[in-house]
Amino acid sequence: MRAERTEIAGDIALRFGEYRKAGILDGEPFEGGGTKTIQFVRTPEGWRIAAFSWYDQP
Repeated sequence: MRAERTEIAGDIALRFGEYRKAGILDGEPFEGGGTKTIQFVRTPEGWRIAAFSWYDQP
């Protein structure tokens, strides 16, 4: 299940989300997921990313 939410306070916004991923790592298939956050600031030109972070679940 994918969960997301966005909180806005004035000219700052924070987006929280969960993600899933799958692929090949060192020749072996893998699956995983985690949480990501993206912080935005509103500028005269529009919303811009100020910070991005993620945490892979073990």
